Amino acid sequence: MHELVLRIKDAKGCYVFAQNAIRLGHPELAIQAYRRAVDVRAAEHEEVSEAELMALKAFYAYEEAISYGQKKRKRATGTWQMMNKIGILPTLHKRVQNRATEDFLPVLKELQMEDYSFQAVAKAYAEELKQAA
Repeated sequence: MHELVLRIKDAKGCYVFAQNAIRLGHPELAIQAYRRAVDVRAAEHEEVSEAELMALKAFYAYEEAISYGQKKRKRATGTWQMMNKIGILPTLHKRVQNRATEDFLPVLKELQMEDYSFQAVAKAYAEELKQAA
């Protein structure tokens, strides 16, 4: 990740940086800024396990995918409501079972966040997911 992107401390700064990078003809820096925004937003959650942190990154990456190319940011409201109701890992388990989320894999790949897809996180933390489900 580029040094300028690593200096950004909050998600809002990442989005401003991404817009400016696109405007100035540096889409690769914008993609890095989107990824940094996902990392920063997930790190704001305290006292979570490594598996839960990766699940949160997957949720935020999903929001990036549904917002990508849109004028306004979109939230994964249903996902967050479910997470608050049943927990982080059970929500990830349900999202993996929902095949509709696979439609966003090409967008995640374009954003270079395929390692943050629901399927990739579930595969990496299969044991923790089994225990939670």
